[in-house]
Amino acid sequence: MSVDPPDASARLKQRLGSDFTFLSDADGVLLDALGIRHRRPGEADIAYPTAVLVDGGGVVRWTFQSRGARERAEPEAIFAAIDALPAPG
Repeated sequence: MSVDPPDASARLKQRLGSDFTFLSDADGVLLDALGIRHRRPGEADIAYPTAVLVDGGGVVRWTFQSRGARERAEPEAIFAAIDALPAPG
């Protein structure tokens, strides 16, 4: 999720050659609903770094929400959350 406009997200996705879905929330509606908008006086707002692991059924299984613009989920924590997903079927 980014506050960048959809065309900027599309360009980034193409430049990176990514298979991930890039979501845009240029107006910050979802950011506000999730409480992850980082308001920066005199600058454009951004989203606090947030990671959400959603299973194939659309169930949120794990989240990480930073309270600082420089804090990110550790890769080990993300992989542990993936490994803890229930087996399909």
